[in-house]
Amino acid sequence: MTRLPLLALFATVATVLPQLHQGAWAAEPASTLPPAIASALQTAGVPAEAVSLLVLPVDVGPARLAHQAQTVRQMASVMKLFTTGAALSTLGPAYVWRTDVALGGPLKPNGKLDGPLVLRGSGDPGLVLENVQLMMARWRGAGLKDIKGDLLIDRGAFEVPAHDPAAFDGQGFKPYNAGPDALLLNHQSVILHVMPDAARPGQVRVSMEPALDEVRLQARIQLKATGVCGDWREAMNLDMRPASGWTQHGLRPWVLSVQGPYPAACGARDWPVLWQGEGPGDYAARLLHATWRQLGGKLSGDIKAGDWPADATVWQSWASAPLGQQVRDINKFSNNVMARQLLLSMALPHLPAASAGASSAEVPASGATPGPASGPASGPATLDKARAVVSQVVRQATPDGSGRSACEGEALVLDNGSGLSRLARSNARCLGRWLQAMWASPTMPEFIASLPITGLDGTARKLQNVSGRAHIKTGSLDGVAALAGYVEGDSGRRWVVVGVVNHPQADAARPALAALLEWAMKDQ
Repeated sequence: MTRLPLLALFATVATVLPQLHQGAWAAEPASTLPPAIASALQTAGVPAEAVSLLVLPVDVGPARLAHQAQTVRQMASVMKLFTTGAALSTLGPAYVWRTDVALGGPLKPNGKLDGPLVLRGSGDPGLVLENVQLMMARWRGAGLKDIKGDLLIDRGAFEVPAHDPAAFDGQGFKPYNAGPDALLLNHQSVILHVMPDAARPGQVRVSMEPALDEVRLQARIQLKATGVCGDWREAMNLDMRPASGWTQHGLRPWVLSVQGPYPAACGARDWPVLWQGEGPGDYAARLLHATWRQLGGKLSGDIKAGDWPADATVWQSWASAPLGQQVRDINKFSNNVMARQLLLSMALPHLPAASAGASSAEVPASGATPGPASGPASGPATLDKARAVVSQVVRQATPDGSGRSACEGEALVLDNGSGLSRLARSNARCLGRWLQAMWASPTMPEFIASLPITGLDGTARKLQNVSGRAHIKTGSLDGVAALAGYVEGDSGRRWVVVGVVNHPQADAARPALAALLEWAMKDQ
């Protein structure tokens, strides 16, 4: 695993950035909103005071537009730019996570393991179904067939509070509400494949992917021959509950049931669902055993939590896709649980902790302010440690010419790293300076390549008015609409652009943010 030293990043940024803001932020420029933006805000019923807008050169020079740029606001998923940028700058694009396996007894020539198998997670955000299958197939290829003991899972790399997926918005079955886990498998989700049954006309076929051990799918869906597809999921009832039966391998039987009407006009559709079950570790246990059986493996004991033995040696080790590849999934598709994993990974023992003198406005979900970290990072990763590390990286990279950071204090408040939070917040000035710092960073190519291309892919696909001319991260919450990134001007010059709306009608103000991008592009 390789990572770039923090001092190298800070030295690079320090040589470029101080001149950017000498005088540029002494007083915020009094900017009249461009007519197209003002008109779009008026149509949406959103006052100018609810909006922050900023257009800066990526290198040197004053702001072209700065409106409410120092007002702290909620930014939704745009906060992922701090998480992913800090990770690239410190861990490096080639960083990988390792999921290790140890034998708890002798492995015999006939494939039997006389003892437990121990699996240790390190927070890999991308251990999806195909990778789980390949990882376990390699166990078979290395001679393991029959585990005579337990399958023990060490999830101790992360120490996080209990996670309620319904706490944020009441949508506990939505995959975007998944919580972090040191052994996060397939984002803790299943996909229900729903389609008219070609073999039984007039009926609906439903299947679940992946199969989970001791989970039965119960579908009672009526095919509607008439009507448009519409929001077909809203007409259905989805439920998960324990079922009667014997506990097998430490896993109780469960039923996932879905019922309701399904319009034939929908054709074949997919329904991603977050598995809840018995709580932390339940999804991983069910998926591991189901996959092991599919590969022809046997398990005599239970699947349960366990510690990695102090004297254990690694028998097999699965290496993740490199960080430079994983940040593309995080930013282009705004994957919340991957961002949560990445934030916590910044606090693993391979990195130094934030210094005791670092300013910190990180607020944990409880609302308590953590004490400053000191000394080398040790023990499991926690949210407090992770927030402190990322904040220090950002603040040291964003000097404002006065000896302070543009991201001091309330200008940068981190929560879980994903932006799916009402506590996380920043301002356009801080984010704009961070985007300038990332432009000057050695990892600039990987960072920009991770952002959605307007009009073409990811969450920026609908921004057709500047198609192909910008790399933009978007953000959405109830009452929040935001975007930030880089725009290519007609002059050939590149611009940092930040736009944030905090207002009950924020969603209606998206045309104003699209107009901001177009205004930034037309720089001649």
